[in-house]
Amino acid sequence: MNSEDLYRVLGVQKGASEAEIKKSYRSLARKLHPDHNKGNKAAEEEFKKVSAAYAVLGDKKKRKLYDDYGIDGLRDGFDSEKWRQYGPRGGPQAGAPFQQGGFDFGGFSGFGGMEDVFDSLFGGGRGRGRGRGRAGNVHRWGGGRMPKGPQVRSELEIEFLDAVLGRELQLIIQVQGEKRNLKVKVPEGIEDGQSIRLKGQGGESPAGGSRGDLILEVKVKKSEEYVRDGINLTKNEKITVGTAYFGGSINVETPWGKGKVNLPRGTQGGQKLRIAGHGIRKKGKNGDLYVRVAIKIPKNIEEDTEKLVKQLEEKYQ
Repeated sequence: MNSEDLYRVLGVQKGASEAEIKKSYRSLARKLHPDHNKGNKAAEEEFKKVSAAYAVLGDKKKRKLYDDYGIDGLRDGFDSEKWRQYGPRGGPQAGAPFQQGGFDFGGFSGFGGMEDVFDSLFGGGRGRGRGRGRAGNVHRWGGGRMPKGPQVRSELEIEFLDAVLGRELQLIIQVQGEKRNLKVKVPEGIEDGQSIRLKGQGGESPAGGSRGDLILEVKVKKSEEYVRDGINLTKNEKITVGTAYFGGSINVETPWGKGKVNLPRGTQGGQKLRIAGHGIRKKGKNGDLYVRVAIKIPKNIEEDTEKLVKQLEEKYQ
């Protein structure tokens, strides 16, 4: 089987662009799809050939292997060094010992023809009505169920409060070179490193089935106000010397609106006070917000202020 065969199956030249390959595949897939050719075994076989060819030529890495090494390069565990040593299709070179069925280039012997390409790409299901591909998707060629497209992973960077509150975001995300406008529902309380799955927003199926899923790995930006610890939050709050000395009630901004905290008389700098239920709210559990007190000093230092501060200093002795 020479290196031109899969290109001929799709009706394109070897140097065809990605766009030309995709256009030809889509045209043939629509024409030969089993849903439009019920009971037509010849069309079904052609459809499988077209799907197998596109599974290779529509993938940059697989296409490069195919162009460089032919169908042998598509095998799992393919060893290019062995291929170069013993030659394409398992043919002996320079007196190398020949094994029946071809040389082992890395887990499998060389392909014998297009049928072997189907068996490799679609899990040996040819002729049995059912197979399992490498990605674990079930294919029923005669029953109307086509293999699902590949899963695609991408990153999603969000603001800290978006992660805490959970919001619906309108985003532009690039998937397989295509920009898509998507609405993404960020779950309440999601953590950095967790993922969001968008069903049917992943890669296209090589055989006309449904799209795969898009997996967004969440990156949460750091906050200048809050520090997260599990489902609890901590923030710093500045208070005056008088408030610290006399105590009293102060209002604190939280992700969920204003919260109130009561400062005891003689509150010390660095002391932490709790506002219940104003932390992370996740899966029915409400964390707390801890307010760390910092003593605020007047910016304008005047003569009478210095006198008062010196008098206050004497009280520490």
